[in-house]
Amino acid sequence: MIQTLFVMFAISLPCADAATSPVQTPTWGDPIRAIMQQHCVSCHHDRGAAPFALQTYEQVARRADFVAAVTSEGLMPPWPPSDQGLALADHRGLSAAERSAIRAWANAGMPIGDDKSPAVIPSAESIRHDMVLSMNEAWPMPAESRENWGRRDTDKWTFVLPLDNAEGLQVQAIEHVTAVPTAMHAISYLTDHTNLPQWQDARTEGPGHYMAGDVYDAPTGLMGTTGVGGRVRRLPDGYHWPVRARSSLIMQSHYRPTGKAEQVQDTVILELSADEDSRPVRVINLMKRFIDLPIGGVEVFRDSLTIPETVELVGMTPRVMGICTSLQVTADIPGEGLIVLLDIPDYDPHWRMMFQLDSPYELPAGTLLTAQWTIENTEENERNPFVPLDRLAMAKRTGSLSILLHVAAEDAVADQSLTEWHVLEMLSRLRRPVP
Repeated sequence: MIQTLFVMFAISLPCADAATSPVQTPTWGDPIRAIMQQHCVSCHHDRGAAPFALQTYEQVARRADFVAAVTSEGLMPPWPPSDQGLALADHRGLSAAERSAIRAWANAGMPIGDDKSPAVIPSAESIRHDMVLSMNEAWPMPAESRENWGRRDTDKWTFVLPLDNAEGLQVQAIEHVTAVPTAMHAISYLTDHTNLPQWQDARTEGPGHYMAGDVYDAPTGLMGTTGVGGRVRRLPDGYHWPVRARSSLIMQSHYRPTGKAEQVQDTVILELSADEDSRPVRVINLMKRFIDLPIGGVEVFRDSLTIPETVELVGMTPRVMGICTSLQVTADIPGEGLIVLLDIPDYDPHWRMMFQLDSPYELPAGTLLTAQWTIENTEENERNPFVPLDRLAMAKRTGSLSILLHVAAEDAVADQSLTEWHVLEMLSRLRRPVP
């Protein structure tokens, strides 16, 4: 009996090989500093776009519970896309392990570890200063938002920067330089040769004008965006944004008032490409021009287009307000089936940006592209700009709901075909559908 009990007791004990090592408590030296360095300090430093610095041990430890809370909830760092879509460049999102490490570090009393040195601010990407465009005079940004005639906050202002280019240009990279990084959240770009933006400027006192930077059917954001966490937008080698001769750069600024008057006199730097084989990047605009939703209404809107040419997808730029709570873009590829290109389950308009792919992705001719937007005209939608609620009836030439797909065709012939097709598609949307 004693022998049997001894055997049973021995069996119940774990052997040394099976024993697991104790879980190591996270410290500032490992891995918290590295997490801050990779995901946070590009904005959270003394001269950055964020309201406070997270570079030193003391700075992070002082806000440890707050940092743990906003990272656990996925509020920070701002990275709306889920992992369903294609791989994206400059991924800012934290992994589950990184979020857990921050929480465990805060709960353990913020141990320092073996190394207290601060997180290093990543070197800012630099581009060649082939063209430097600066605002001629400062624009006085208001201290607070004001409601406009459409019951929306006036959180955008459009500026016209003449290029004075006698010939066409191939732009590969754009950099935005501002003295008020905490206020200038997102900058959207396109170029124009019609002088319509100059006419709009002349109707407004001072530099720039309100309203979207769209020009007829050319949407702002056609040349991508820059903003918080990424003041440089660079296309991959072999791709460029084409600019016609005698054009102007249209810079639409989405700003967030700081509570005090600010003087905005920003600069845009362009890097040009001389590569004769470089491919022009165009946009395919998936959009709903008209939306009509009653008080309390929730509806999913969709738009689809079948592309006539094979293209390389470079990136995607959503263009929609806080009435949208989620969006998704899919591609039904001939012979392959349906794939998700971009999925944003919790859309936040404060983080407007171009989501550039990690590498261009081929979409063959005949691919059916579909975008869907979930729109909630409810008080429960915390980002709804139309409160108090009213019937939501909107129309816009380039889409009340929109997402721009930045694509390049295979050659000049296909590029011409794609451009002509897209013009006809945009024109077809100008007539309101009969119920």
